[in-house]
Amino acid sequence: LKIKAKAEAGEIHFVNGALYNALWSSLRGEEAFYAMLRVDDGEFSLDPNFTAPQQVIQASPEALLLEGMRRFDEAGR
Repeated sequence: LKIKAKAEAGEIHFVNGALYNALWSSLRGEEAFYAMLRVDDGEFSLDPNFTAPQQVIQASPEALLLEGMRRFDEAGR
């Protein structure tokens, strides 16, 4: 999944529904995923033929979303 928002761009790599890696600006892995959760406007495209080169993220999608939302909530306080 490729994401472009303003001057930044990133990718989320999936394999069989699992998140393998995320890239956002200079961030990699989980920190990149959490940064992308803050994007509220942008362009998205999906390449169904992309093959992720390596698994960097070990956490489940549910765990990543819960932690990301916790961070989002705490940043708003």
